[in-house]
Amino acid sequence: MERQPNTRLADVIDQAGVSHLGLASRIGQVAKEWRVPVRPSHTQIARWVEGQKPRGVTAALIAEALSRKLGRRVTLADIGLEGSTTSPEIGLNFSDVPADLVDTLAQLVTADAQRREFLRSAVNVGALTQAAFGWLLSTSAQPPSGSAGHRVGMSDVEAIRSTTTMFADLDNRFGGAHARSAALQYLLDQIVPLLNGTYTTAVGRSLFSAVAEFCLSVAWMAYDSGWHGLARRYFLQALSLAHHADDRMLGASILSAMSHQATYLGEYREALHLARAAQHDVKGRAPALLRAQFAAMEARAAANLPDGAGECLTALDTAARAFNEHKPGEEPEWIAYFDESELADEFAHCFRDLGDARESYRHATHCLSVSEASPAAGGYARSRIFSRIVLATSLVDQGDVEQACHIAVRVLPRIQETASVRCTAYLRDLHNRMSAHTDHPAVIEFTEQARPVLRGRRLRAAQ
Repeated sequence: MERQPNTRLADVIDQAGVSHLGLASRIGQVAKEWRVPVRPSHTQIARWVEGQKPRGVTAALIAEALSRKLGRRVTLADIGLEGSTTSPEIGLNFSDVPADLVDTLAQLVTADAQRREFLRSAVNVGALTQAAFGWLLSTSAQPPSGSAGHRVGMSDVEAIRSTTTMFADLDNRFGGAHARSAALQYLLDQIVPLLNGTYTTAVGRSLFSAVAEFCLSVAWMAYDSGWHGLARRYFLQALSLAHHADDRMLGASILSAMSHQATYLGEYREALHLARAAQHDVKGRAPALLRAQFAAMEARAAANLPDGAGECLTALDTAARAFNEHKPGEEPEWIAYFDESELADEFAHCFRDLGDARESYRHATHCLSVSEASPAAGGYARSRIFSRIVLATSLVDQGDVEQACHIAVRVLPRIQETASVRCTAYLRDLHNRMSAHTDHPAVIEFTEQARPVLRGRRLRAAQ
């Protein structure tokens, strides 16, 4: 079929007042900064204008080069290339080839930064379970190696790990939407160029492991922001990266995170399978703290199944025993957050879902007591919002509506300070549970104060 000329690209090039040779040079400069091995010629520019589609991240390079020349943002749609770098399937496969994985990640992040609408759409949980099977059945991973661009060393890897910690802290304190745009920019400006750099297999494995942690953090940000399909794409990229890093512990933890999200979305059976897949893959090798967290995710999923009470209690017992066996310092740094308060919080959630309000109250109270005594308490502001709402829920379910409303009103400003869709969802669930008490004065007051939050508005600062 005859190609159709790309008139939108030609028009923007005319507006920029740049020749094909000049544009090729500018694209090469952007590619050099991004450390991407793309060096187009002026004849290649002509082919694109004639209708040939650029491959990989090249369309994003063209848009960036023209943006800089014009002094305004040029989108892929502006230059007729909105369908050239991504498809609705981007990021949904478990990748067996490191080079393909790097290209997929670059395309996903570019599309995300361009705010492509299809990335916000739902992704069937089947894509996750299929990836989990791919992970479990995989044998030896093809080792990552690079031979183009900047030479990557362990100092680059440590920089990524430190930056991951920073973004995870911002996410925990202020919610997923707070710094997500900055995290995407870091992926584009720093991480993708490193993945396209030069490194040995040993450095490559460490690099892929560090980037897997970063992508896991970005996935949590999207999850917390309510963009669940997008979160699943990043979870799958993180899983593929961990695979090529030969980091089975991290990969299992990513499966556990996928289970957490599936439970939140009401996909309980799939959540149970993902949590068990995490445990199965590292059975007999995982540190006790990891085993405790994985078992807690199994319990969370089972608690919501019609016939899951027994499985939930068994998993909770496994989690408690594993937690009591753990020795501080033996686990990877990225799981160290799972302390006594986090375990108690998981118990409180499970008993809430099992309908045992007294036990839920006991564990939620213990969680908050331990957390408030911890020096790191301020670093997990969002988690403790969840804990307080679960505590309030347990009080409603026991008939103590007034005390529940007192706790809920006190937590409202904290929710408003946290850019978290999940926090608002927890608050909405609590409000719905009060539907039988709408005439109670405390409920009336709480409803009035919560209305702006439930509608997604920011509360005005107290005068």
